[in-house]
Amino acid sequence: MRRYTFYIIIIFIFALFIFLIDIAKARPDSHAPIGVMGEHGHKAGEMMLAYRFMAMDMRGLQSGTDAVATADVQKDFMMAPIAMDMRMHMFGAMFAPHDKITFMGMTSYQQRSMEMEGAHQHTTGHHDHPVGMHEMSSAGIGDVKLDSLLTLWKRHNFTFLGNVGVSFPTGSIAQQAEDGSILPYPMQLGSGSFEARPGVTFFGTRGNWSYGGQLRGTFPLNTNASEYRIGNMITATTWGARRVNNWISLSARLLFSHKGSITGSHPDLDLNMSPSHRPDFQGFNRLDIGISSNLIVPTGTLAGQRLAIEFMLPVYQNLTGTQLKSRWKLVLGWQYAFPLL
Repeated sequence: MRRYTFYIIIIFIFALFIFLIDIAKARPDSHAPIGVMGEHGHKAGEMMLAYRFMAMDMRGLQSGTDAVATADVQKDFMMAPIAMDMRMHMFGAMFAPHDKITFMGMTSYQQRSMEMEGAHQHTTGHHDHPVGMHEMSSAGIGDVKLDSLLTLWKRHNFTFLGNVGVSFPTGSIAQQAEDGSILPYPMQLGSGSFEARPGVTFFGTRGNWSYGGQLRGTFPLNTNASEYRIGNMITATTWGARRVNNWISLSARLLFSHKGSITGSHPDLDLNMSPSHRPDFQGFNRLDIGISSNLIVPTGTLAGQRLAIEFMLPVYQNLTGTQLKSRWKLVLGWQYAFPLL
């Protein structure tokens, strides 16, 4: 209950800010929902700083599209995951040396925790493991991402961008439990591989409405030092927003995500320990729906700052092997754009 109190306080502060501000001149829906990244460029000499807080809750076991009982998993594995909580603090910056080129960099600090339940009886493995409930956790810096946003085509109310990016393996893939054993794949903080991150994005406005879409991929380029390579990730999203007035907008978004399973495997992970230790149980197809709001800070000394919130729920999940299913995701964000040159 304590962890949800933090989310409630943040949302309350955000709502209070809405009622206290005056009207601003900038258009609030000139940016996509806060969960979409790399969706807009900047004018030459302009810079933007950004902070996002993301919380994600996973609970309940599922294989394919079918729910799986914990007791059934414990027949084949020594332990079964019960729930997983992830919090991520994301720090980013954008700078445009030219009207058609914007560079973006981002890193993150992650906190992950997973609840596990040990089996009393199972058909494989041995009994040298905790029985009953216990929790594992990891925390640290994630991978660093650098992107270039290229304006390929632009008109007064429509922009088409190309995304070219790379991810550097700065996040740890050697996180350990208290007993020194290696933590399973979902608890690691990075991929351990260099990754290519291509994509395309479009954004347009029409009257009080705006719309957009983005197709992006993340493709690991090498097998990491722990002898595995995470699966390719492809996301496709589209959104529409309505400008309520000059300082606030509301929007809705659809997000389809595909992730492939891991190839190779970590030599120190026991495949009989739990489903989260299985490299072939890491892929999924998921469709999420989100609602969000962008809020412009009033003109004056804080002009150019933006607050945003997005809440997403899965409407379809097809998981490769037995995994924890996603329940919800919350993203809160702050952005500040200003002329640097």
